[in-house]
Amino acid sequence: MENVLIVEAEIIPNGKGGWAIRCKNTETGEVEICNSIQEYSAFLNKSIYSTSKENFQAVWLESPQATPAMIADVREKLMNFYKQLEEN
Repeated sequence: MENVLIVEAEIIPNGKGGWAIRCKNTETGEVEICNSIQEYSAFLNKSIYSTSKENFQAVWLESPQATPAMIADVREKLMNFYKQLEEN
């Protein structure tokens, strides 16, 4: 497992009635608040390229501040995002 980059993610309220994803690159300690699935994906890519790891694992943390609706929305948008990637 030493060659695996761990990126932690947590769904948090964005203060505007919606959600954001708080991401952390556990190797560099960099934290970013992503306001969309596209921003989250970009953070994952940036994290991978900024380290020497060959693989990565996204670890979703408990999201005690997020509502079930926020969690469901993020899950649905993630699934749709990756489905679109597979189709292209």
